[in-house]
Amino acid sequence: MVNLSVGICDDDPKCHRRIMEICEKHFADNGGACDFHSYYSGEEVINEHDNHIDLLFLDVEMEGIDGLKVMHKAEEMPNIHSIVFVSAHSEAVWDSFGYKTKGFLPKPVDEKKICRYLDQAYEIKKNDSFIDFPNYTGSVFYKKSEIVYVKSDSNYAVLYLGSNEKIITCTLKECEKKLGGIPFLRVHRSYIVNLDHIKNITGETVCFKDGSAIRIGRSYREKVRKGYNDYLLGELKR
Repeated sequence: MVNLSVGICDDDPKCHRRIMEICEKHFADNGGACDFHSYYSGEEVINEHDNHIDLLFLDVEMEGIDGLKVMHKAEEMPNIHSIVFVSAHSEAVWDSFGYKTKGFLPKPVDEKKICRYLDQAYEIKKNDSFIDFPNYTGSVFYKKSEIVYVKSDSNYAVLYLGSNEKIITCTLKECEKKLGGIPFLRVHRSYIVNLDHIKNITGETVCFKDGSAIRIGRSYREKVRKGYNDYLLGELKR
């Protein structure tokens, strides 16, 4: 069974409790497992290094480090996957856009909208399947979300998994078939990238969240632009 990890960061105890109660009721009514992590300041979130957070409900206005500053920090934190902002001021929505931002909830929070974000996060995690790749000793298994990009190396390929690299004994074409399309996109005759791990595409370059970059092959540029636009539209519809 998929276990969703939800974080709630709000220094207003009443709103904090309301979000928690909605989340607990949703999973009690619909099944599924969920872990909760409570934070009452931005400092607590940016100092969170032990727990993985699939979905963080984040208040914008807080004493000390506010939600917008937390967002910028969280973009460098691999253990925080996505953010939904919560605020009593609707104009704050214009400052809350980031590549981990999935939505904005005005206060008082709406139960149906919270449940929708929970369902979206749950489906994303449930569909994060393992893929088996051949190697010198047989097969290895990695989740799709772990793969940042794949690089061709003659008749072999290298999986880049954040700080680790793994050699697999299949071609890039075979990898492309196994990965099954978006969010994976061929950007060069030697590279397939996971769009979930990129910060943006500027001109002829794919820029990753960790600061690294890959040049887009000349013959792939039109396809990459279209694929990236389709990916962004899909994210907006979630």
